[in-house]
Amino acid sequence: MDILAFLRERAGAFRCPRCKRSLADCKLTQLDHAGQKYTVEVTCRSCELAFLVALEVASNDEAETDAEEHGLETAASAEPEADPISNDELLELHQVLSGHSGPLTALLKERAND
Repeated sequence: MDILAFLRERAGAFRCPRCKRSLADCKLTQLDHAGQKYTVEVTCRSCELAFLVALEVASNDEAETDAEEHGLETAASAEPEADPISNDELLELHQVLSGHSGPLTALLKERAND
């Protein structure tokens, strides 16, 4: 497996911890490889921050077995618990919070009694 190609394909989904820019064009350097364990240095092209990423690659069978042993669901079978928050719900929350002074717990108790 070409771990650098694998990481390069997915790097755009992540942001630099310092400058918050996409890591799509980051510099990747493989530092170590032992079996299915890899250590890779990632360098942001924008701010030159360098950090290490440690990866362990497992086959699908191993990943499913580990998930079952630890009582975890695989991502493919996980169902969302609720719909995302809508814009209207966010605006309503903003209105409720803007008129409230005091601890959040008091607000939650008030809303529960309504």
